[in-house]
Amino acid sequence: MTNPSRYLTNGQFRGLLKLGDVFAPGGGGFPSFSELGCGEHVDEVLEYLPEDDRKALAMLLGLLRWTPKFKVRWLVRLLEFAPRVPGPPGNALRLLRTGLKGVAMSLYFSGRKGQHYSGRTPLEIIEYYVTVYTEDIAPTGGGDDLEKAAT
Repeated sequence: MTNPSRYLTNGQFRGLLKLGDVFAPGGGGFPSFSELGCGEHVDEVLEYLPEDDRKALAMLLGLLRWTPKFKVRWLVRLLEFAPRVPGPPGNALRLLRTGLKGVAMSLYFSGRKGQHYSGRTPLEIIEYYVTVYTEDIAPTGGGDDLEKAAT
């Protein structure tokens, strides 16, 4: 997969795919993170991060690119114990866990897929569809309608 991100280098993007495949390896009818191609939409998540956080995440993803997959799995398992670690070390581990898992799972369960994936998304597989009911909201002509309704 080519790197679609304006925030990540090719190596950092490969690190994201490796991390995503650890969190969402596929199986049981579900695609893996990289098979789904949801990484193509990473900028939709990264553009809302503060620049310092984005750079720190990118640096970590760059390191993960060179890290063997079994060690990435080990890191993820270690981070699952973060809620039990007290004090400042626990705080740092919980923040790291939230950041890494948040990026990967936000993309995987976003409902988006890559341009080369033709299967169903994880949300379609579990038949989870988010909708907003709006039939009881009358169309408004602007702010004047709100003022009239308040009187």
